[in-house]
Amino acid sequence: MSTVVPFKSRGVRAVLREALDARIPMRIARERIQPGWIHGYVIGLSRDFCLIAEVGDAMRFDGYVIVTIADLSQIEEDPSREFVEKALALRDEPLTIPKDFPLDDWATIAEAAMRFAPLLSVNVIEDDAGEVSYIGQLAGIESDALLLREVDPNAHWHADAGDYGFDEIASIGFGTGYLDALWQVAGTPTDPMSPRVPRSDSVH
Repeated sequence: MSTVVPFKSRGVRAVLREALDARIPMRIARERIQPGWIHGYVIGLSRDFCLIAEVGDAMRFDGYVIVTIADLSQIEEDPSREFVEKALALRDEPLTIPKDFPLDDWATIAEAAMRFAPLLSVNVIEDDAGEVSYIGQLAGIESDALLLREVDPNAHWHADAGDYGFDEIASIGFGTGYLDALWQVAGTPTDPMSPRVPRSDSVH
């Protein structure tokens, strides 16, 4: 039986705090944002945000994701906890926690993610598609948005930076195997970015 029950009866932060302290594998749902579950360990917590070390289907740690607590619809102990813990141990997969990772707002989160990994994934809500990911390097921060120089799925750098409003962002990820592979192929962009287009004229 799960030692952590769904938060509807206890309060979301109480369950997240217990998950953080207990260091046990959890599964987390955001039904309004995206179907399915996020599997992993809660390793950071603030008033508004939660940092999760994700566990992939191959039973290996696969990067980190920061989500907004207000978007969580369910959080509970992973029903396969015993298997997950044993599999991670047998695969010699230690839980690595980024030190002093701030969870104040999307700006500080993005800046911190870039200190830990060469690429980040800014995941925004688009009406028809749900959560859509844009991958690249942080190119700047405006008062209400992140500027991201993107790299496409073929590892080609865009010439300009897209902007993503803080109110559009649902999560930010970094350190995954896919992002690492994309970075290995793309490398550091060598050409300068195009002049910045005013936000009002942006296609994003």
